[in-house]
Amino acid sequence: MRKLPAALSVAALLTMPITGPLSGAAIAAPPAADAPPMGWSSRALGCSVSETAVRQAADALTALRPAGYRYVILDGCWQGADGNADPARFPSGIESLADYVHGKGLKLGLSLSAGTRACAGAGRGSYKHEADDAAMVRGWGVDYVKYDWCNVPLADFPGKTTRDIAQALYPPMRAALGDSVLFAMNNEEGNTVPWLWGKDVATTWRTNLVTRPIDGTYASMLSIWETNMLRADYAGQGSWADPDLLQAGLGGMTETEHRTQLSLWAIGAAPLILQSLDAPREVIANPKVIAVDQDGLGAMGRYAQTDGWYHVITKPLANGDVAVALFNESDRSATISVKGSRLNLPGGGRYRVEDLWTGAVWSTRGDLSAAVPAHGTVMYRISPGSGQAAPMVSFEVDPGDFLGDNRPTVFEPGKEAEVTAAVTNTGGTDVLRDVAVRLAVPPGWTAVPKADGTARLKPGETYTARWAVTAPTGSEWKTYDLTGTVTAAGGVRIGGAAVARVAQAPGPGPSYISDLAWIRSANYWGPVERDQSVGGKGLNDGLPLTVGGVRYAKGLGTHAPAEIELYTAGRCSTISFQAGVDDETGDAGSVDLEVWTDGGRAAHSGIVTGAQPARKVTADVKGARYVRLVVTNGGDNATSDHADFGDATITCS
Repeated sequence: MRKLPAALSVAALLTMPITGPLSGAAIAAPPAADAPPMGWSSRALGCSVSETAVRQAADALTALRPAGYRYVILDGCWQGADGNADPARFPSGIESLADYVHGKGLKLGLSLSAGTRACAGAGRGSYKHEADDAAMVRGWGVDYVKYDWCNVPLADFPGKTTRDIAQALYPPMRAALGDSVLFAMNNEEGNTVPWLWGKDVATTWRTNLVTRPIDGTYASMLSIWETNMLRADYAGQGSWADPDLLQAGLGGMTETEHRTQLSLWAIGAAPLILQSLDAPREVIANPKVIAVDQDGLGAMGRYAQTDGWYHVITKPLANGDVAVALFNESDRSATISVKGSRLNLPGGGRYRVEDLWTGAVWSTRGDLSAAVPAHGTVMYRISPGSGQAAPMVSFEVDPGDFLGDNRPTVFEPGKEAEVTAAVTNTGGTDVLRDVAVRLAVPPGWTAVPKADGTARLKPGETYTARWAVTAPTGSEWKTYDLTGTVTAAGGVRIGGAAVARVAQAPGPGPSYISDLAWIRSANYWGPVERDQSVGGKGLNDGLPLTVGGVRYAKGLGTHAPAEIELYTAGRCSTISFQAGVDDETGDAGSVDLEVWTDGGRAAHSGIVTGAQPARKVTADVKGARYVRLVVTNGGDNATSDHADFGDATITCS
């Protein structure tokens, strides 16, 4: 592939026809990289980044170098107004910093912008300075450049799409940097579609919107991962899809969710770039999971099976093995099973299955089945031959009542409830003997077995253990862990867990919903307010609930979209309220106030506006385990959608 001369102008590139992926006449091959880059980014430091902080990060990253983490990346705010290093933040300069990082056996990266200014701080962008800036960073010894899409002067390119402009601005910098510098293309802003052409330009190319970077929450990680999976056809050896940074150590997700992110990123052959060096080593430095990410074949994982909640992703490995991830997206533990015929396994007969997080080794004829915790991922490496491995065991604590049951089991304080745990011999090879199951419950809870003894399981057979479980009177309304353990002959030992929630259905007779405890609530504009309008974004900052000049002493103040969920245990019959837009918005706003039960929407107000009086809504909720009050936007601007549930009551038996 012919390389682009560094001096070729942006204007010249814009005159070239662009009909698809860039042709060899317009672009050089991306710099060679054996595997997706791994390292640390200063993004979490923002503009507090400094030479001292980066040197300290390099010192800390040295401990992770054996695991593969090598790049120390300045994400922003390192430049001064002239594009050089900010002398206040980096008094010794970038070349000195590069020498320090290289002395640790690490590599240095930094960000530049394809526009007129950097994304953050006072830095000058590289627009019309591509060759000069590339020569500058090469001279410093920089090993990696993240090229951002910030402050691009779109007006300079009349009649051109942002894709056209991106395809003109990125190749000159890529070519000017040369083959020795890894090039991370960060320009997905909605319609530059970098997956269609980034593989011809960059070492990595971002797949989530740069205006919506990962924010440390499970919901954000999940959304970005789902988008990234759509790009599997375009990624491969030497040029990888980049779904953004690892969040471990930042505190926004649970350890289970952090393990899931690393698993999904690894099976997706994604860059593994940390934001926090306080991340647990057992999460971020698992050598067997990292080996899947860094595998020499460079393949990105693909769905073998998915139904929207439960996903099976497979990735072929260079030595002929197959990596498999079982991901439970839902909020409840679930068993995920997949036939071996879907996994593209090598050869036939028996297989060795290694759990890459626990180290457990099993044998199977190809089929897999595992109980996966809520938001969790089980990750396997499958190899031909089983040796002396025990037959594979699937173990699930407190399985759902139906496929897709997404809510934890509710325990009402002081009331007994049955908990089951199911053990299945899924290995399909040998008999599993002396199977015993134990259940551990939170302190103060009781769990009385309903059956004793041990079981003998032939391939495919299941043993179900049962307990009468009681949460003590006065238990706090929150979620708790139930933990089970299976033992069997041959040294088999496997654990499983479920999430239990303590809650109480409303008492008999009518109750104001604002006086009850809720399972959960969500509101676009601050918290849901009790007995007052939503007001501002703080708690208890609303006004009296007023719709069409009528005041309501009791009720709920919300802003669309909003949701309030109640546990009703099948013992409630009716919900009623006055639906309207609060007078604090004037005549503006339009909303629809709805009631949802287990089976779907039970009632709704229809569109009501700020210029209309309240509308009475009554819903039949007989038999429902859960009831949700939902507010949706009326189809216009949501700025003034302050929705009130006036005199909202629920009647129970």
